Amino acid sequence: MIMNAILMGLLYYFATCRVWYGFSQVIRHPLSLAPIIGLIFGNMEIALITGATLEMMYLGSIAPGGNIPADEALAACVAIPIAIQANVSPEIAVAVAVPVGLLGVLLDQFRRTFFTVLVHIADKAAEQADIAKIRRLAFLYPLLLAFPLRFIPAFVGNVFGVDAISAFMDAVPYWVTHGLTVAGNILPALGFALTIVIIGKRKLLPFFITGFFVVAYSGISIIGIAIFGFCVALIYTHFLPNNGQED
Repeated sequence: MIMNAILMGLLYYFATCRVWYGFSQVIRHPLSLAPIIGLIFGNMEIALITGATLEMMYLGSIAPGGNIPADEALAACVAIPIAIQANVSPEIAVAVAVPVGLLGVLLDQFRRTFFTVLVHIADKAAEQADIAKIRRLAFLYPLLLAFPLRFIPAFVGNVFGVDAISAFMDAVPYWVTHGLTVAGNILPALGFALTIVIIGKRKLLPFFITGFFVVAYSGISIIGIAIFGFCVALIYTHFLPNNGQED
């Protein structure tokens, strides 16, 4: 059991370390983690059924401004092993996954808040033109500091079960959870601000504002909005002046 718990801690860390960002966005989903967990615990059938059920719960979740509504990776790394070992139904696994996913959100908000310290250190390194230090602060140190935050909850959840996680959540003072929630709620506004900065041109801002209100009030799914936005981008770039450049 201990070895499997260690493997779950390492799997959760690997799925959320975002070394390869696009790959991490795929591997962190329950349906992607389920086959690996099934191999570790020797029951592929229950792992896939439970993973597919959890995936349906998190399928439509988005992270505006990087603020995740639930940590589906931690939920999968705890709920699927419990479902396999206890031989419970996928519906029970969903009930297990909910508090675990909320714990992951709390830890992620703490991680983001704490890592702002590294940004200020990187600013000082930039003033000194210390490129090597900036790279360590942007890549190496966040990976090392995030390891205990990722490994420990998945390990504890597999060794002691969801009751230990629920007890931990109940023991955390309200001012801590409330403070981290407030800090996390700032992230969507920061994400929108960064998007506007990246767009950086007044003639493109109407597209941003239009897209925001279409998502907010049209009721169209995220996939539909993405396809619609892709088509608008193609039409817009097609009718742009060529400025003497070849296609």
